[in-house]
Order: sequence, then structure tokens, then C-alpha cells
Amino acid sequence: MFIRTTAINKILAMKARKKIIQGGTWAGKTYGIIPCMINTATRSPNKVGTIVAETIPALKGGAIKDFKNIMYATKRWHEDRWNASELHYTFGNKYKLEFKSFDSVGKAQAAGKRDHLFINEAPYIAYDIADALIGRTTEDVFIDFNPTSEFWGHTEILPNKDAEFLLLKYSDNEALPKTIYEELMMKLEKAYHNATLGNIPNNIKNDYWANWCRVYIDGEIGSLQGVVFEAWQQIDEVPKDVEFVSYGLDWGYTKDPTALIAVYRNNKNIYVDELLYQQKLTNSMIVDKLAFLNVQRHHTIVADSAEPKSIADLQNAGYHVEAAMKGKDSINNSIVRLQEFNIYITQRSTNLIKELRNYSWSKTKDGTQTNTPIDNYNHAIDALRYVALNKLQVYQRTNEIHFAEDY
Repeated sequence: MFIRTTAINKILAMKARKKIIQGGTWAGKTYGIIPCMINTATRSPNKVGTIVAETIPALKGGAIKDFKNIMYATKRWHEDRWNASELHYTFGNKYKLEFKSFDSVGKAQAAGKRDHLFINEAPYIAYDIADALIGRTTEDVFIDFNPTSEFWGHTEILPNKDAEFLLLKYSDNEALPKTIYEELMMKLEKAYHNATLGNIPNNIKNDYWANWCRVYIDGEIGSLQGVVFEAWQQIDEVPKDVEFVSYGLDWGYTKDPTALIAVYRNNKNIYVDELLYQQKLTNSMIVDKLAFLNVQRHHTIVADSAEPKSIADLQNAGYHVEAAMKGKDSINNSIVRLQEFNIYITQRSTNLIKELRNYSWSKTKDGTQTNTPIDNYNHAIDALRYVALNKLQVYQRTNEIHFAEDY
């Protein structure tokens, strides 16, 4: 069922050409902008709209999925109008809505002109690329983002006379699932002594969660300082000239996802590919997923040792599963070990990327940073840690790093 939310109404009421929409994760920004673009498309024959995100996997997991869901819910979807290889949809009036990702200014310029533009999760798009796209857009431009910090939308776009700003909150999104609403309320209770009063003096219980709520619930500018993994890069694919190390598996079920990653190495470089990130998987379902993903039975899967029955179930299915050896201070030890390497993450590893951007050191009540990470945004990261601690054992010999050969 499609719900016309308050967020949609607020976006439709914006008059300026450049529309900058700031808001929390569940404020309904994308869910609000896409119906506006669909509405424009149905009234604009023979024109072109472009939705841009950081990567194609980010588009497929975000804007494209939302677009399809909205089109289905409003009974507008026609399968024969969707070009799955080129990622564009042609409406009955020949309006073309295309989904794109650009990694250089040259490619953004070469894409040509368009009538309407939506830059999704804009802080992850370089300004020179965004500027090239905006400069080749003749009509409306939508820019949305989660406000972890100020970026080019504030400094370069908002000062323009043809720009308008809108702040959305979760209360603007009547389509918010009940389970998500309850989860947000739990976060507020972690952050504040009185969740109803929110961010006022003497009401903050935990600085980290208060800042998290400011950014992801209230949609205000914040700063997720103290990120554990600062130095990592995205890559298109795992290179061919690398050596497989191991799979890492973190168990989940109800609220927590089961996370499976594959790790490869080449000297001091490690390459990580997210294979599975899904809730409510039974052990038999995980076995089916491993087969579907073509996980090789002779390759090692290092799994969380807290679930011996689950490990046994996968072993009985023929997979080589080892319980992760943890020990004292294993979390910090595995983090230190990972920081010895140059870390490369495939673009399709969208959940791992989200975790890396949010996994940070916890703070005391007075705001002092500790050497203990938060217990959140850590499912795929935990799977990676298990591999690091058990299969990427390193030691110094002169000036070289050597790898244990016990995998």
C-alpha cells in the first residue's frame, strides 16, 4: 500500500529549482522524492530524469528498489518499460527515468543533459561530479542526505538564490514500519534520560547515542567522531591476482542479520566482499544460501564460536566451518590486526560499507572516548574480525610482514 506521507507533501510544496532535503535515516527522504519525480514524469512527455547515487549497488539496494515498490503500489509498473541492463524506465509518454553512478567528472559530463536530477545520499558524491551534473540539468534538482557533517550542499548550493532547504524527521514519515519506530524509540532511550524531552541540557544519558539520534532521528547536523576504521577504500571488484584467505560468518536471526564475507589478500592488501546480510535465517536456510552463493565446501568458514550447534549444522552439511578463537581482548586485537593492512571493500558490500562508516569508539558519560568499540554496526565487521584474528596472523621479521600459512 502506498502512503502519501507528510514528507511527500512538504517536498511537493518546495518551489526553488534546487531542493536540498536533509533528514534522518527513516525520515522518508528517498521515499518522498521519488513519488515527486514520478509525478513530474507523468506530466513531462519526452523529457529525461536522472537519479544518481555513489555506486550501482547502492542504487539497486536503495533508489531503484524504492522506485519499483512505489510504482507497483500505485499500479503504474509495466515490466516491458524497464531496461534492466541500462537501468532506465520509460513511461508511456516517453519520459525516461535513468539510474546512474559516476566516478569521474568526465563521465558525468559525457552523460549529457537532462531535465530533472536527484542526487541520492549526496555527501558520498564528489562536488565536482555533482556540479557537472547540476550544470547539465535544465529544471528541478533534488539533493538528499543524512547530516553526519556539513558538506558541499551547505557550502556550495544553499547560498544560491535558486536553492531551498527542507529538514525532515521520522515523524514526517507515516509509512515508517512499526518495528523501525520501536527501534528508534529504544535508541532515544539509550541517548536521553527522558526520551520525550530529547536533546536538552542535563537530559543526555550517553553522548554517542545522543549524537546518533541528532543525526539519524532528528536529522540535525552531527559528527560521528572516533570511527574505528578510517583508512579503507571501495573497489569495483576483487582483483584476479589475489589469494583467497577465508570466509567469515557472524550469526544472526531475529533483529540481527546473518553476515557472510569473503576475504582475499595480496601482501599487505586485503580485499573483502560481502556475500550475505539477512535477518531471520535458520541454519538450513543458511546452508541453502551457501550453496546458492557457490561457497566452496573445502574453503574455510570462520564462524562465531558462540553458536556451536549452528557450526555443527553447517559441518554436517559438508562445509569446513571453524569456530573463531577469541580470547581476552579479542575485539581490540582483531581491530589492531586489521589496521596493519590496506583494506579494500567491493562496492556491492553496501551493508559492510555502512557499518564501516558508523562503527566507532564508545564514549563515557562525560564524552571521553574509550578504547572499546560500540556494540552496534558490527555484524559484517565481526565476520571480518573473525577472519583477521584466526587467518591473518602477522608477525614482524625485519621490515616485512608475513602471513601464517595455517589456512
